[in-house]
Amino acid sequence: MEITGYVPERPPHDLGDLGGGGVDWTLREVLFGALWFLAIFFGGQFLVLPLAFVYGAESGQLYTAAFVIGGAVEVGIAIVAANFTYRRYGGGLGRLGIRPITGRTLLWALAAFIGALIGSTIYGVIVTYFDIGWLQTDCAEQIPRGVRDNRALLALASLTVIAFAPVCEELFFRGFLFPGLARGWGLAAGVVISGLLFASAHLLYKSFVPIAIVGIVFAYTYYRSKNIFSTMMAHVAFNSLSIAFIAGGSCNTSSTSISIAHLWLPF
Repeated sequence: MEITGYVPERPPHDLGDLGGGGVDWTLREVLFGALWFLAIFFGGQFLVLPLAFVYGAESGQLYTAAFVIGGAVEVGIAIVAANFTYRRYGGGLGRLGIRPITGRTLLWALAAFIGALIGSTIYGVIVTYFDIGWLQTDCAEQIPRGVRDNRALLALASLTVIAFAPVCEELFFRGFLFPGLARGWGLAAGVVISGLLFASAHLLYKSFVPIAIVGIVFAYTYYRSKNIFSTMMAHVAFNSLSIAFIAGGSCNTSSTSISIAHLWLPF
């Protein structure tokens, strides 16, 4: 019997065995997860801000506190990802793409790293060639000179950038956010929008495009590899390369001015 006026619910987009065999979370969870992300992120900002008035905007105490709180923020967003996926729907860590590492995983990690590097390099060449000054950036806008010149602070920054950021950000943006968006709006939209949100979270307008490229490459890599370790390893390699250039003295010695917001959520 046909019911007049009844419109069947549109089935979600099939993502295969992504997310440990299925993606149960919806756009509603993605929205609430994004709100939790904002609350945790800006909560960390508010914790750091008073220290800037107490110790000064370029003090070692401020930088130390910022990196420690930044690490806590990273862990916080990973917990959000866990809460809206396997803790709510079951299935264990596989829901976030945590699976045994295989040779295929390593190959996809290498492909993601190379793809992100090529995309970022092409963007940098274009900006430099056309001399787009307002998009040109330097190390001081991500890692201030006060950190670069202090081995202990640089080591702490490296710990946040290499150990915390790749793991926690991949769990949130690729393991949770991207599949939820793709389930509701389709693969292409999920890949692109999750990459744009990844770039937006870094609050660096000059680096928005290259970070978005990295996010898009990583999202597609996760979809193809079905293993979050592929993007985690690529993320670690990408960040390690950046830190190596900084530690090697490749940064210029321009202004040390930096926003507190830029002290975490790096590449």
